[in-house]
Amino acid sequence: MSKEFDVLIIGGGPAGAMTGIELRKKGYSTCIIEKETFPRPKVCAGLLTQKSIDLLAMHCPGLKSSEFVTEHAQTVDFYFNGKIVNRFATQVNYYFTDRTIFDNLLIQYYLKLGGKLLQQVALKTADIDLKKNTVTAGVDRICYKYLVGADGCNGVVCRTKKIKRHDFLCLERALPRDPLKEKEFRIYFGLAKMGYGWFFPKKEHYCVGMGAEEPGPKILDKSRQFFREVLSRQGSRQGAGAEEFSRQGSRQGSRQGAGAEEFSRQGSRQGSRQGAGAEGVAAGEFSRQGSRQAEGSAGAEGAALKGAMLPSGRRVNMGKLPKNALLVGDAAGFVDPVTGEGIYYAMRSGVLAADAINASAKRKKRNVLGRYNKSVRPLRQNIRAARFWKRILYYPPILKAFMKQLETHAGFARFYLERVISTGEVSYRNFVPFYFGRVRRKSGKHSQ
Repeated sequence: MSKEFDVLIIGGGPAGAMTGIELRKKGYSTCIIEKETFPRPKVCAGLLTQKSIDLLAMHCPGLKSSEFVTEHAQTVDFYFNGKIVNRFATQVNYYFTDRTIFDNLLIQYYLKLGGKLLQQVALKTADIDLKKNTVTAGVDRICYKYLVGADGCNGVVCRTKKIKRHDFLCLERALPRDPLKEKEFRIYFGLAKMGYGWFFPKKEHYCVGMGAEEPGPKILDKSRQFFREVLSRQGSRQGAGAEEFSRQGSRQGSRQGAGAEEFSRQGSRQGSRQGAGAEGVAAGEFSRQGSRQAEGSAGAEGAALKGAMLPSGRRVNMGKLPKNALLVGDAAGFVDPVTGEGIYYAMRSGVLAADAINASAKRKKRNVLGRYNKSVRPLRQNIRAARFWKRILYYPPILKAFMKQLETHAGFARFYLERVISTGEVSYRNFVPFYFGRVRRKSGKHSQ
């Protein structure tokens, strides 16, 4: 059966859903193809900053934050080499969500606007004909005017044109939480090269994870050690129940470790054989297989180790795509390289993609890629600046000295947490001169 849409969107996460929402509001016929069925689980720490909440309020009126925010926090603990550096109390909230809930709410919002959705359709590269502007989805042959790849790292749109990826592995697991005790929001530094660990509060559990720009086998080893240390620390705080969870989790980690490590080695060998262009494919295959092995292992409920690929923030070259196709969200490499925040960048790029398509369609032009690249330039510039500062910060002597300074000088960390990460009112391009030129000078006058 042949179907035709103005815009075909591959991937129904926040990037794809927001693209569809904005296009439906502008009157375009849209179809989202999703390989899973909503609501579906998603490996993600689930951090929502204030700028994400503000974007949703602007573009999805009527969607209440109480429907998807499962927890929030205003204090964050920084750890370095396993020891607490300082606790920072911020004037803004950090919000946490469950992606199963969040993604489903966004896709339902899209459907209420009249958008079409095809679920449980796992596309292959052979299903996409970029020259004829058609996609074969099961028994359906879908024709489109514009194509949006919102299918994340290792997505089929990138694979169709063999676009080089720069992604890395992150791993996470759940840890039981006593809701009657104080919630904790922690960031761990010094665990690995160019990466960090997180400990995020959710409604009924903590999400504990780690990611870094290192090969999969190294991250696997370092993450297992990190999880053991966190489990041990929580066990001593929460008593016998958590200790038993820790023992079960350790036994489970030992059982699944060998298998996951083998997947990692296989992925590395495969990447070596196929070359740089296939690097993301091999890593993505490791992620999918390793995640399935972890989820299928026996052990305490919620203790399964889950993995996913995360963009590094390095630019993904869309130049290989035809002019009426573009990438959004993780597929485009949009992420905060320092924090790993991706939900905001996914939604923001979806909005910009819809605007670019609308502008091109009004001029009856199929060439949308150039217009889109121009509109996302500020995003890319901010991400590039963040990568510059990340390389400086994670240089071991500098990281050690910086953490030492934070023990007694909390002002800079609070400024960064509030105005760079949370609200985004100050960009990575100018946050250092902004702080020392205005904020620090202002606070110095008040102290006189």
